[in-house]
Amino acid sequence: MGACGSWTMRVGCALLLLAPIGAAAAEGDQLLATVNKPAVVTATPAPKTASESQPARQVVLSVTGYQPPQNGAIQGIVKAQKPDGSEQQIGTIGVFPDSAFKAESSRARTYNFPLPKEFEGAAVKLKVELVPLRGQAEGAQLEVGSAEIR
Repeated sequence: MGACGSWTMRVGCALLLLAPIGAAAAEGDQLLATVNKPAVVTATPAPKTASESQPARQVVLSVTGYQPPQNGAIQGIVKAQKPDGSEQQIGTIGVFPDSAFKAESSRARTYNFPLPKEFEGAAVKLKVELVPLRGQAEGAQLEVGSAEIR
C-alpha cells in the first residue's frame, strides 16, 4: 500500500471517530430521568450536507437505557424550552415492550418528534419527564443518550 492509501485510511478513521460528536450530550446535561427528576439534554442541529436546503423539521431523541417501575406504568413527556424560559410539550415516549434494557449509542432506541417553527435553526434544551400512568411508578428510570435536530 502506497503513501496515499495509508493517508486516506488515517483520514477516514479520524472522520469516523469524529462523527458521533455532533449528537453528543452537552456538558451539564442530566441524562437520567426518574419520576422525581427529569432528564435534561440539549438537542443540537445535525451538520447539513450540500444537498440539504430545508430547515430542520424534527428532533431525534435516543434512549440508551430503561428500567421499568416496580409497579405501575410510566410515560415520558418531552418538552422543549423556549427562549423566554417557558416550556412546550413536543411529544411523548412509551417504551414497548415494558422491559429493562441497556444499549450502546449505536443500538439506542430513537424517538422522533416534530419541531415547532420557533425552535428551528438553533440548539434546543429538552426536558424528559417520567409521569406515572398507573401506580406510583417507583424505580422507573429512562437514560437519554443524545438528542439531535434533523
